[in-house]
Amino acid sequence: MCERLLPRHSASAGGWLCLLLPAALVTSYLHAQPECGATDAVHRLLIAAAIGMCLRTLTFLLTSYVKAATSIQFILNHLLPGIVSSLCVDRSWPFALPTGLLITSIYHFVYVKVFRGLPRTFTFGEAAIMVQGVLLFVLNAICRLWTLPSTDFNQLNAIMTSALLCLLLVCVALHLVRFLRKPLPFYMLMVLLLLAVTCAPVTRPLPLIALLEFLLKDPLRLLIILSDLLLVAVTCGAVSWQLKSSTRASTRVRKVFHLLILLVFVPGLIYQCTLLYLATGVALAIFVVLELLRLLQISPFAATLTQAFDSFKDEKDAGGLALTPFCLLIGCALPIWLTPCPCLRVGKDSQLLLLLLSGILTVGVGDTAASVLGSKYGRNKWRNSNRSLEGTVAFVLSILLSVGLLQLSGVLVMTQAKWFATIFATLNAALVEALTDQVDNLVLPLIFYIIVGLA
Repeated sequence: MCERLLPRHSASAGGWLCLLLPAALVTSYLHAQPECGATDAVHRLLIAAAIGMCLRTLTFLLTSYVKAATSIQFILNHLLPGIVSSLCVDRSWPFALPTGLLITSIYHFVYVKVFRGLPRTFTFGEAAIMVQGVLLFVLNAICRLWTLPSTDFNQLNAIMTSALLCLLLVCVALHLVRFLRKPLPFYMLMVLLLLAVTCAPVTRPLPLIALLEFLLKDPLRLLIILSDLLLVAVTCGAVSWQLKSSTRASTRVRKVFHLLILLVFVPGLIYQCTLLYLATGVALAIFVVLELLRLLQISPFAATLTQAFDSFKDEKDAGGLALTPFCLLIGCALPIWLTPCPCLRVGKDSQLLLLLLSGILTVGVGDTAASVLGSKYGRNKWRNSNRSLEGTVAFVLSILLSVGLLQLSGVLVMTQAKWFATIFATLNAALVEALTDQVDNLVLPLIFYIIVGLA
């Protein structure tokens, strides 16, 4: 079966990546607190689903490379993952078994569809993380959207969840109905999407009113919004400047986006966590819409977006999808999305804040330092890798220095045990960054999050 699918060339299968999301969900479950409300049962269901999807990926890869009897392949591929998943569901077996089998079957169907629709875009492991994430989001949305939220954070979370779910349905409609891929139907569909997001009765008051009340309530919130908009303008200026050049963006130029996202996430997490949480969902939605405009060649924006993609893409953007920008945003935001009600406790729990900074520390700080300093001063290369030992040292020192500065400023409270966990997680992430051929923007935050969280 693997032979009929087309993963990204010149990269390994990366099957081990399918283990990361289940491990991260277990880690976040260990840090769940009673003030999060009735999330325990849903969280356990998500862990069970993630375990089933992970096992389905591993059995698929195993039976693709190792010849076995048809009956054994059927048991390994279709029955075993669903049965194991159902054993992890805290319900009676008449509910758990069909649920486990259904989830793993849908997962494999979507997994194969992704490879056929976007050939040469993902490795097997990267596709596993992406499909796991989408299906876990849908499962979480189905479980939670039936109850009206009570707190500000839960209200905004419901708005973001319903908006992204509507956007996902739009993507499915565009995939199934060719007529919608023409400019006029596409823009009409976007208008309907905007109306659904702002007027759907998922909160009281309606989402548009709830959003305006939230944004205008706090002067500091408005100040951070203005600073973020300024950074967006700087980003657009950097892209426009690069497009005027006839050369492709260098590695150091691309790392400017890492720096900009660092400047957005750190103040947001410390001072306006709920606003940042909402902004990550908005940014993801904008990325998806822009990518739809480019992929479907919708005028008048398609030509400019295609030019920008060609200018900034790197070796991992081998397929049709702009993988690296998505993974940069997702990697930085994943620790926030995975953690139950992160913004209710972020000011009280420095260990939680360190977890939420996993993406920023590894991608925004460490990976940027390794890339910039390694490309300039790197002389000693790792075996079978184009990464340098000097870049790896820069990765480790930049993260530890950043954590030290956050401790000195009083943002983080670091004990000896926390320092040990941080150093151990940083060293592991540095080795993965140096040696992996997978998209490190996606992998490094999860590795750091899991190790620090379990420690």
